[in-house]
Amino acid sequence: MRWSGAGVAALLVGLAYAAAAPAAQPPQPPTFRTEASLVRVDVTVVDHDGEPVSTLAAEDFTVEEDGIPQTVQSFKFVSADGRPPAGEDVSLAIRSPEHAAAEAARDDVRVFLIFWDEYHIGRFVDAIQGRKALTDFVTSAFGPTDLVALMDPLLPVSALRFTRDHAELAARIQKLEGRFGVYVPTRSAAEDAQTGRRDVARVRSEVTLSAVQSAAVHLGSLKEGRKSIIFVTEGLPGLGYDESSLVQEMTAAANTNNVAVYTLDPRGLNGYDSGQLRTISANTGGQAFVSTNTPARALRQVVKDASAFYLLGYASTRNPTDGRYHTIKVRVKRSGVDVLARKGYWAPKLADMERARTEAAAADAVPSDVTSAWAVLSTARADRTLDVWAGAARGADRQPEVTVAWTPRSQPARPGQAAGSAPTVAITARGPGGERMFDAPLDAGRLTFTASPGLLNLQVTVHDASGDTIDEYMRSIVVPDLSGPGLALSSPVVLRARNASDARTIAGATDAAPFAGREFVRTDRVFVRFAVYGASASEAVASAHLLSRTGSPLVELPVTANRGVETAYQIELPLASTARGDFLLAIEAEHGTEKARVLVPIRVVP
Repeated sequence: MRWSGAGVAALLVGLAYAAAAPAAQPPQPPTFRTEASLVRVDVTVVDHDGEPVSTLAAEDFTVEEDGIPQTVQSFKFVSADGRPPAGEDVSLAIRSPEHAAAEAARDDVRVFLIFWDEYHIGRFVDAIQGRKALTDFVTSAFGPTDLVALMDPLLPVSALRFTRDHAELAARIQKLEGRFGVYVPTRSAAEDAQTGRRDVARVRSEVTLSAVQSAAVHLGSLKEGRKSIIFVTEGLPGLGYDESSLVQEMTAAANTNNVAVYTLDPRGLNGYDSGQLRTISANTGGQAFVSTNTPARALRQVVKDASAFYLLGYASTRNPTDGRYHTIKVRVKRSGVDVLARKGYWAPKLADMERARTEAAAADAVPSDVTSAWAVLSTARADRTLDVWAGAARGADRQPEVTVAWTPRSQPARPGQAAGSAPTVAITARGPGGERMFDAPLDAGRLTFTASPGLLNLQVTVHDASGDTIDEYMRSIVVPDLSGPGLALSSPVVLRARNASDARTIAGATDAAPFAGREFVRTDRVFVRFAVYGASASEAVASAHLLSRTGSPLVELPVTANRGVETAYQIELPLASTARGDFLLAIEAEHGTEKARVLVPIRVVP
């Protein structure tokens, strides 16, 4: 199985598409990329003390591709020391993702992403050493204007949060854990039947690589200049020869988006030097910090490298479209300096370029919220013990109330387990700073608690009747702010009735338990409830449509007021007359120029 960057991001889909808050405009592509044949290289030049050299001109550089001299057509020197501009005492605190994107686009702002590969970091000593190195690093190396984000393999790029609060970042780092060698579920019937530890190791490495690739693409959308990923990992085991292309794809994404990857092995002087990590760093213009007991000191070089660099561009005389690796050699006509630049790039194949153009044209025709909504179904796994759903609504005090619901799937009983015994669930919810909002075992099928707007990390652990862990879900969601005057929608609550008795129970309950799954048979009766918020909620017009997979409207659905609840509504899906396939339920509220929309993906099976 190969995971795409979009697939990994969709593993843990946030509430961004479900909250119906107005979507931010996507960042504009960098203007530096003007021709398909333009190859961009950012070059760091340092003296023997590791200090940047900033006095070079375009004529001081020579560039060769596969040994053939190239003409430098674009040249730019970028300097950023992490300090505020003259006359400003402090830098601006980051208020929103849009503000972060605007700040990142500035030439005088450095952008860093720390990628903590929890799948490939030991639980105890290695994690402790890694946390200490990063804590020392973030509290001493960054300047006031530097933007830093923290990411792990299961955090979608849509939930990335850049910050300038280095103390808060250090506190989040202290909450990081390692899971190398920990396989969940452990010895469960599902795992024994479906996979083995070797398979888990391979899949985890694929997930990690795809997540780093997604991070590189996201960073590339923020600015043209150099961006740095600090990839903390002990290595990527389980990848065979066939999966080596995953490393190439990640490297190509980093090179295309001007991202240098610095690898850090947190084990220190362990006697093991990972050629894999050195290759990743060398091929992206970064450095590998392995077998070192002074990682914090080594990491400071990452910041130095981003302080002053040269952005070169040349039109390849060969303009290769062969899908092969082509070497780049950058030299400086000055003695006593060291040059740090990526060593080459993977050229695209002509067929891939044509396919990319076709896919891009098709993607432009599909709304972004449609693409995001499909992530729920595209990553659904057949071996899960539960379906898990998380949604947000406005509570009595106008603060967001998050509901986590789970619906057990039909599973064969394990040896020695009584048939029909229900699993138990434990939920841990943490805020963006790592503070716990909830941590307890639960028997019911849902949990509701108050949460602050922003990032929320959920861990759902499933235990069988013997107390053994049989499954685990980790999910990062974005809790919307529903307290403002703007028109907004709650997360839709899906209710399923399998018979007439279920339908009567749902009809008589204003707070029926949500159904967490999104797969239905045509004999199911499916009801969807939602609420409208905002100053104009009582005057807004609510509507619903069934859409095709590409977002084209198929049929309008009747919307009725939910009995006893103001500005709350209900929809019944006509599954009996719906063909087999994947569909979207589009719910909208509109008043004047205000409009809010939320999409619910559903799958109808025989």
